[in-house]
Amino acid sequence: MRTLAFIILSCLFPCLLQAQELSGREHYAAAETAYRDGRFKEAVGLLREGEDAYDEALRPNVCRLYALCHLAMDDTEQAEHYVRLLLRYMPYYTLSLDDPVRFADLVEKNRVSRNTLVTASQQLETLEEAPVPVTLITEDMIKSAGAETLKDALTAYVPGITAVEGNSELNIAMHGVYTSEQQKILILLNGHRMNSRATNVQAPDYSISLDKVKQIEVLRGPASSLYGNAALTAVVNIITKEGKDVDGIKLSLATGSFGTYRGDLLAGKSGSHSDFIGWASVYASEGEAVSYPAHATGVWRRIPIDGNIYLNGFNRKPAYDVGCILQWNGHWKLYLNHQHAKMQSVYSYVAVRAPYTYEKYRRINGEKPGHGRTSTRGELQYYHQWKDLSLDANLYADIDRQMNYEVDGDTLPDGYTVILPEDEVFSFIEAKRGFFQLVQWDDYTYGASVKMSYTYGKEGRPHGTLLAGFQWENYTFASSDALLGDNFDRILLTMSEHNAQIRQGSEQSCSAFLQGKHYFTPCLIVNGGLRYDYRRRFNGKTVHSLSPRLAVIYKANRWSVKACYARSFVDAPYFYRANTVTTYRGSENLSPEYMNALQLVFTLSVPDIHLAYDCNLYYNQLSNLIYFDKSTAGTGKDTPVYTNAGSLGLFGVENSLSFTAPGWKAHMNLTYQRVTQSENYIVTGNSVNGIPSVTCNLLLSKSILQNKRHTLWLDAHLSCHSRQHLPVSGYVDGKPHQDDHYAIKGSCILNMGIHYEWNRRMETSLTCKNVLDTWYTRASMYDIDVPQQGRSLLWKIGYKF
Repeated sequence: MRTLAFIILSCLFPCLLQAQELSGREHYAAAETAYRDGRFKEAVGLLREGEDAYDEALRPNVCRLYALCHLAMDDTEQAEHYVRLLLRYMPYYTLSLDDPVRFADLVEKNRVSRNTLVTASQQLETLEEAPVPVTLITEDMIKSAGAETLKDALTAYVPGITAVEGNSELNIAMHGVYTSEQQKILILLNGHRMNSRATNVQAPDYSISLDKVKQIEVLRGPASSLYGNAALTAVVNIITKEGKDVDGIKLSLATGSFGTYRGDLLAGKSGSHSDFIGWASVYASEGEAVSYPAHATGVWRRIPIDGNIYLNGFNRKPAYDVGCILQWNGHWKLYLNHQHAKMQSVYSYVAVRAPYTYEKYRRINGEKPGHGRTSTRGELQYYHQWKDLSLDANLYADIDRQMNYEVDGDTLPDGYTVILPEDEVFSFIEAKRGFFQLVQWDDYTYGASVKMSYTYGKEGRPHGTLLAGFQWENYTFASSDALLGDNFDRILLTMSEHNAQIRQGSEQSCSAFLQGKHYFTPCLIVNGGLRYDYRRRFNGKTVHSLSPRLAVIYKANRWSVKACYARSFVDAPYFYRANTVTTYRGSENLSPEYMNALQLVFTLSVPDIHLAYDCNLYYNQLSNLIYFDKSTAGTGKDTPVYTNAGSLGLFGVENSLSFTAPGWKAHMNLTYQRVTQSENYIVTGNSVNGIPSVTCNLLLSKSILQNKRHTLWLDAHLSCHSRQHLPVSGYVDGKPHQDDHYAIKGSCILNMGIHYEWNRRMETSLTCKNVLDTWYTRASMYDIDVPQQGRSLLWKIGYKF
């Protein structure tokens, strides 16, 4: 009897479930009919009545209908809530012609806030599915931080990235790894490489306008398995707006402290088969001149010479960023960009580290002392999507001119000698005053890449994506020249092609990569990739690198956990390998630098209260690090200054938290890192020199006024850094001095701003950096700490036509 009852119940149970499913679908169908008839409140009521009966397959449609009903009743806040829920169920929701424009706008807006990105796997995916920890910086976040440069945005929001100094360029470090210039992080614009092929450098400065930026995707870890050379510690991909995001012309002007001026123009338009966006940005600043009298040398341990040091000067030739992107027929995309920036050197040449009088030195090619770079980039892309297959092909070309213009001080110490190379013979002269030197070069790159992606399987069953690609590239170091001079204006020696100190040559590289992303279940994902890079160097020697990656991801409803391993590399810069200048000479046989990384990442998302948290435990092991040997620098001998002699092991914990509530936005990140092993690297105890063991950023935004015509936000950013070891060397009372116990004090810096927008057309903002005018310094690779700018104001006003 019991067996018979069990059989009957077993047969009835699926029928009962089917009845419940039909009941849910009936409620949805009735609500959809009410919506189409204009009975919006009734439709919402019907949807609520069936709330307990909807299955997982129906819930995305329910969220969409909820959002449409609330939009029809002008309840944008509730509509946005249901759009977020829709994107939670369907991160890749595709808009159709049936979707109203207001609904489409909300989807596009919240698709970004839902942390949808393309950089980590070169395909659309969410933060939870990315095979590495990722930070996403949106346009609104850039405004809230008052960021004027890429460096401002990255150091504010990305755990693991800290501000350091280059004497003549803006600089940052990632996980304690840095050099005199930013060489270890690969920076992309819509996937197009911006780092120099000669030096691997891309400064996060004013040559990159932030007005055109839609979002910035930061991969916090090695990424050579997809991006190859230079993706050693991180990848920063800047995603620009499209014409439809601008839909008009926007002009903005800014002025601020220390003779700062800025102008930005943004134009965009979208048609049925085309989209265009163009931008132009100009920035100039005299920078803050800090008097540096001889009796103050005990503070910074420098040669006792009167003069000034200069902080954040970009002048005499302004920084600019001009470019455009044209898309047409849904398949073609053309990108053109021209950029320039030159930062005024803080001190004179680092061998002397003295103040100097900037205006006394002659202009060379229109430039005063500092490091300048002018870049022109172009790319033509073809994209085609079939049912399960896509093709992405690119042709690209880059042209660079770089100039390093150094001065050694107005008055030089007794016995300061300069090495003059001529016909492979070195002569030594004693320099007295106004000595300067310059190295500049031209290079160009052209190449092609092709990628194919195949999607297999279906949702609800094992499925995934395969991505394969090939890239070929030719790099040519076309020409270089150099000069030495003294007395601020007199040329002592010029060197051009026939006796150039950087050898000319060409290098060819090719690479192939394969990546697979497989969903064993909706919750369990495996993402693996492998890339092979081959380079034939200018001297005929070849370099091979293999970069694997593997990530196992478990994604639950509101949380995820992922375990990742990756190996990355950055090849030794051409500038070191082909250089015969005594202060820069490296070996032609310098090898690539490598990093192996293990990461364990936990993420939590609570969309109901708009809270997101992620924690990353990482261990990095770096090898073959290029080591600067001070004992051979500037001696005139053939011994290389740079060798592959360094290694570093480092453990760290990164935390980031974001929270939004009506009228409030908050972002916080906290990082701790500790050195476990090092050799021939800048380390004291368990800390990397100049890198704080603990960093913290807190950003708060409060809405003061918000309605259909007016919005007013108040922003605050508190940045805190712990004490930093920095053994320094220099001169005290004219004598060489080494202080191995010197340390930079911890600091807390407060920035504030206010931002007003009227009718979505006019906006104005006032930003105050270092509100308390705190005196603090940051480290550099040159055994010196660099003072930072004091309190500054920047007022900006813009109008959209």
